[in-house]
Amino acid sequence: MILAAQQIEQAYRQGDIVIDPWDETQLQAATYDLRVGAQGATTSTKKLVDIAGQGFMTLTPGDFGVVTVFETIKLSPRYAARFGLRSKYARKGLIATTGPQIDPGFHGRLIIGLTNLTPKSVSIPYKDDLISVEFHRLEEATIKPYSGPYQNRFELGPEEIEFITQSEGMALSEFIASMRSLSANVGQLASEVKTLRWLIPLIVGVGITIVATIVALK
Repeated sequence: MILAAQQIEQAYRQGDIVIDPWDETQLQAATYDLRVGAQGATTSTKKLVDIAGQGFMTLTPGDFGVVTVFETIKLSPRYAARFGLRSKYARKGLIATTGPQIDPGFHGRLIIGLTNLTPKSVSIPYKDDLISVEFHRLEEATIKPYSGPYQNRFELGPEEIEFITQSEGMALSEFIASMRSLSANVGQLASEVKTLRWLIPLIVGVGITIVATIVALK
């Protein structure tokens, strides 16, 4: 069963769904919107980005990045959740590569993977609405609540940062930039070849004229 707005709030009041900080303005018809958090990292910058201090994080064309959400979440064993990227970012060409399941018993801050599939850079402001979460009440509490590697995680870990900053090979964003540079070079070469197409016959014609003149003078 997907919870409606009033049911989400009731579960929050009862402590079955904990969202910290709670903000009623983030509560929608049957979802709760989570916002962009303080930390991120991208394959183009290859470093940790202080989104809170900088005010935003930018994903360049073809860029992959990870970002923490602002709120922390805690689910009782009776509740699960699913999330998706807000449509305003999906319409800009971003896709979320994390999730979409939040298991019963999870406690922590979500880390969202994002890829920019467009030819334009996309900025993600700090505390902007990023993902929408829908909550599900199970028929009975699970006997196997979540206890995986992301339990009680509240910031980017060494593995995410290392993957972003020390990844070998060419990132998609770098590949796109390389292709653009190659395209520009090919365009310049084509222009130079076009110029030579009329310049060479002219040079040959002038040369023939000079030779003919010399022969005639003899």
